[in-house]
Amino acid sequence: MKKNLFITAVLLGTISFANAQSMGDITKATNAVNKTAAAASATSFDVASISNQIMGLLSPKLKLTEAQKPAVNSLVNETLNKKKNLLPTMATDKAAYNSKMATNRESFTTKMKKIISPTQFTALTSLLPKSASAVTPLVQMLY
Repeated sequence: MKKNLFITAVLLGTISFANAQSMGDITKATNAVNKTAAAASATSFDVASISNQIMGLLSPKLKLTEAQKPAVNSLVNETLNKKKNLLPTMATDKAAYNSKMATNRESFTTKMKKIISPTQFTALTSLLPKSASAVTPLVQMLY
């Protein structure tokens, strides 16, 4: 009887140990996939293409002057590059990513206010997406 109890205990211990090891392997594999996905999303984030889409939207809607276009384009590229640098943290630390992107959005609007007229700024605020689910090229830059 004691022998059967001992064998059962050893068997259960072995099974538990094997499961714990496989869970560790699964966790490591999941972390590796998340890091790879974050790196891939950062490298596939095409700043130039998105910038062209955004400028194609902002130029006519805000009626940007020829003097304003280079400054706005520079700011759009700056904001997109900041986002590209933050993308790897999206998979690893979502809260930090959201916080930094909120700061990035505020910085964009503050700098735009200095470049464009009050009338243009009013038009801009109506174009800015309220959430990441909006359908506009500005979402790609600001969320």
